[in-house]
Amino acid sequence: MRKTYITNMPDKAGAFLTATKVITEIGGNIVRVNYNRAVDTHTLLIEVEADEEQQKLISRRLEEVKYLVDDPGMRQIILIELVLPDRPGALLPALEVIKNHEVNIPYINSQENGTPYQNFKLGLLVENTAEIKDLLDELSQICEVRVLDYEATDRLLDSTIFYVTFANKLRELLGLSQDETNGALSSANKVMQVLDKRHESPRKAFDAILRFADLVALHRGDRFTAKVSSRRLDDELMLHIIEPPIGGNTYILEYYEALLFIDCGLGCFKAEMAALLDKLFPGFDARRKSIVLTQADVDAAGLGSMFDTVYLVRDSYDNFAAEQRGRGGLRERKASNAPFVALSKIVSNYAPPQLGHCAVIGERQGDDPLEFIGSIRFGNWFFEVCEGAGGHVAGETVIACPELRIVFTGDLLANREGMTAEQLEYESLQPYLMTSYDANPALAAACREELAEKYAGYTILPGCGPAVWRD
Repeated sequence: MRKTYITNMPDKAGAFLTATKVITEIGGNIVRVNYNRAVDTHTLLIEVEADEEQQKLISRRLEEVKYLVDDPGMRQIILIELVLPDRPGALLPALEVIKNHEVNIPYINSQENGTPYQNFKLGLLVENTAEIKDLLDELSQICEVRVLDYEATDRLLDSTIFYVTFANKLRELLGLSQDETNGALSSANKVMQVLDKRHESPRKAFDAILRFADLVALHRGDRFTAKVSSRRLDDELMLHIIEPPIGGNTYILEYYEALLFIDCGLGCFKAEMAALLDKLFPGFDARRKSIVLTQADVDAAGLGSMFDTVYLVRDSYDNFAAEQRGRGGLRERKASNAPFVALSKIVSNYAPPQLGHCAVIGERQGDDPLEFIGSIRFGNWFFEVCEGAGGHVAGETVIACPELRIVFTGDLLANREGMTAEQLEYESLQPYLMTSYDANPALAAACREELAEKYAGYTILPGCGPAVWRD
């Protein structure tokens, strides 16, 4: 165990030697010392590692030589690092927080490093771990906080430092701003609380969240490797399929210069997808392009802002309208789903499509598991649009062309055969963190049964995984 002794020594040669002899003779190990003659010629902070009996003996001996200011109790020093913008006054808000908590700073060090940021190392003298918990919580709302060294003597403090470290990992993986980091940490904590009610280990929950973020970060930039395939459906119609390294598929129907997308994947891959689409379709930005969404979800609608027209069902439109009013989407109305959905929006850099670009195809009127609500035309072909009863998610949509005998199922169906290990892992993390894959499993099963019967013999184009061709 460690203790920090606040000593009051005479300003003369050999004073520190005396204290060192006391500590070493008893078997203690001095792990940190702080002294600044310009500030105080007498006060020296000595942090010592020793067992409990040795610490008691060290305290008694230091008192005997009149070096001990008071009973050090369970004091210890936590060494932290604040990452702040390199500009005048950047440190002031953090110092105000520390002052308000009446925490002593026996050590501080900083130096310019040639970057837009400056790292301040501070030693915080801990007397009340609950107070330090609140202090670290407040500091992490202002800037990035790194805990460099501490002795875990209190579960409350240990948990706080774990949260701070977790937030920093998310920030580094995804390049999050301070506000995004705060939001992600809040949502992650709520995910943990939901899973805790199911008797899941909190550490397991946080490990799963970090892995979810890691899978996103692993495939950014040059590491984005999507599987792209193309197939001619008719003399004038091509189908292009983009299977991303993680997340939902993107399907593109090409009729001369016009493009019709079915879903568009995660928003965090917007730059990577834009580069890929420009290669597939020269002059992509100038082309007429529209999209039909199978659901209002982060990995189906992540690139919604790229399109001239977004076709969708009424429930999906209402979802986006609620999000733009700051009320949260349809999935977030279920308490067990809401925390992960909020977190996934931050992780995936999600932005809903603009309502002015949305065109509602229709809405459900009856109780059928899969109900026809309208159709859209692309080139010479009509596509019928059906909406499920919300078993998977409200607004679940199926798009089919009887003439071409193809059906786009969205996440009502997934083809795990042929998925990569990372795709399978990503698909397994979501239902774990959200506690379920379907909003209502019984309704979802009925919808899938009707889908299979209604479109028997059709080529299946699932929400994720390879297409199942019926030649």
